[in-house]
Amino acid sequence: MSSGNTHLVVGSGPSAAAVALALSERPDQQVVVLDLGGRLEEERQAARARLAATGPDGWDPADLAVVTARTAPSGSATAVPQKRTYGSDYPFRDLGQTRGTSGPPGTNLDVASSAYGGFSTVWGAQVMPFSRSTFDRWPVSWADMEPHYRAVLAEVPLAGEPDDLAELFPLLAPTSGLPPLGPRTAAVLRRYERSRDEVRTRGVTVGRARLAFAARDCIRCGLCMSGCPYELIYSAAQTMDRLRRRPNVRVLDSLLVERIGQVGDQAVASCRDLRTGQRSEFTADRLFVGAGGLGTTRLVLGSLATPPPRLEMAESIQFVLPFLSTRPVEDPRGPGARDFTLNQFNLLLPFDDEGYTTSQVHCYPYNPAFLDALPAALRGRWAAPVSRQVLRRLSVGFGYLPSWASPPVRVVPRPGAAGGLPELDLGHPPGTGRPELLRAVLRRLLRVAPRLDLWPLLTHVTLSGAGKSYHFGGSFPHRHGDAGAGSPGTDRWGRLPDWDRIHLVDGSVLPSVPSTTFTLTVMANAHRIASGVLTGEAPVDLRLGSAVS
Repeated sequence: MSSGNTHLVVGSGPSAAAVALALSERPDQQVVVLDLGGRLEEERQAARARLAATGPDGWDPADLAVVTARTAPSGSATAVPQKRTYGSDYPFRDLGQTRGTSGPPGTNLDVASSAYGGFSTVWGAQVMPFSRSTFDRWPVSWADMEPHYRAVLAEVPLAGEPDDLAELFPLLAPTSGLPPLGPRTAAVLRRYERSRDEVRTRGVTVGRARLAFAARDCIRCGLCMSGCPYELIYSAAQTMDRLRRRPNVRVLDSLLVERIGQVGDQAVASCRDLRTGQRSEFTADRLFVGAGGLGTTRLVLGSLATPPPRLEMAESIQFVLPFLSTRPVEDPRGPGARDFTLNQFNLLLPFDDEGYTTSQVHCYPYNPAFLDALPAALRGRWAAPVSRQVLRRLSVGFGYLPSWASPPVRVVPRPGAAGGLPELDLGHPPGTGRPELLRAVLRRLLRVAPRLDLWPLLTHVTLSGAGKSYHFGGSFPHRHGDAGAGSPGTDRWGRLPDWDRIHLVDGSVLPSVPSTTFTLTVMANAHRIASGVLTGEAPVDLRLGSAVS
């Protein structure tokens, strides 16, 4: 049993928040969070607060314009524009965490967040567990994970409803139910119920979204995808704000952690203060690294005495797929149209009986970004009647394939500036083509299209570049026993052989990345690791190189 210990936590995103949540429940545990701490600009925060103080009828158009500013269309048929939150790019702003990262065209280089709250400040809020069968291949079982899924869902609000998805992916916690669904979603669900047996026989299950937001308070103002003015969508920043009010939690901002290590029975984090440039060291009994899958990977590669010359990260690759329906709904931009614009329904395609190999497509109703994605010829004023008819029929799906059916992300480190993080080359391995499973997914969706009136526009399927799904990890995966050849693995407590006081707790330790949603499992696994330290299940062994598993 851990008693009166000190702990360092690197990062403030979902995994770091889950660690701090577990540790700080014990008043005798002292927690210090080391974070870059990027924040929304004051003028945008002020505009958001003014909108939140009233209802949409009282909104100042100037404030609304500030918080809904979007990126310009990319002009690339294969690029998904970088998302904004309250009109800001601050979750992606480089404060040193991505400097020196490069890759071929199409590679996502915004792979680590400097924001307080990490990428949960700009995510899509989908929450589902991994299937039980996933854990049959891990050194961590479903029974190990389930109580930590529940502990996280006691902190994270869950909006969803029991449906066919629960057969493989149980809700695990009370839900608030979703707000009223948009007309396109309601039509698809009605058709699914009428043809449920046939659609499922053809390999597709339809269900409502599972979302981390306070749905009971939603007024359907339509700003979900640009940033909820009422902050109803969960962010790890909300948890960190609550925890930092506890007397045993300190959050230190403007710190870039550049090295980690261990001296005797003390874990060490070497940081650079972004305001002064000065370097300092923090020591504690344990160190938990939750800088995100790529952020943690980079930090570890720069800290190991003999890092691997290259490694591969598992990614659940993303594809974007528009759907058209023959039966139109009312114009989603009409004066009476009010909707929430997060993911509303999911298409699940299982390729076995145990829910191991699946593809999942998150389907979205209209939001203003749809206009940016229309061909230029349809964005002009003269084309308004045509674009109106397109928008009355259009849904957009963001789909995912499991990591074992997706190309990996190759990571090649290079020496960086003295004392700083290493530089990284990222990308898919040479010769990477379109995954075979994607073809099977598209064939199934086409087979059920007449029953759902949801026709995949196969000529406009785009496969996102390396790292763009943000569902990646596995650079130092949990493994049974000896890590073996290739990249080093971690024990079930996220420890590399070099260190027994340092725990990796984010996506970097996941043995695989299924197609279903990612963040809930990252948080539950981080909570499991931290809880194991408190209960003594993760003992220490000062003979470095033989961490106890």
